[in-house]
Amino acid sequence: MKKILVVDDSSMIRLIVSKATKKLGYEVVEACNGQEGIDELLKHNNISLILSDINMPVMDGFEMIKTIKEYDHLKYIPIIMLTTEAGDTLKQKGRELGVKAWMVKPFNEKTFLKAMTKIIG
Repeated sequence: MKKILVVDDSSMIRLIVSKATKKLGYEVVEACNGQEGIDELLKHNNISLILSDINMPVMDGFEMIKTIKEYDHLKYIPIIMLTTEAGDTLKQKGRELGVKAWMVKPFNEKTFLKAMTKIIG
């Protein structure tokens, strides 16, 4: 079973994403900020995909990604940004950090699941 890490400070978004991804048979690990996301990645050695917001307390999504890239065993895990941010500058920063897809909240579940499946199979 593939395992997905959902990092978002909104418990409602974590719930919505968890329900949607579990429909496809994925196991979900949750974190409410970037630092917790790093902690969860270091605990679970088999995360297949990271879904992350940008704007979160403690550590934002971009800082989390920069930290992930410092770990050889984590840096190739694909990342989808799931955020309210839609600006081209932020999307470009995401691409430069290796983000594979960008979904703007509120998102269409079918489109979201299709993008996710395309990235991790």
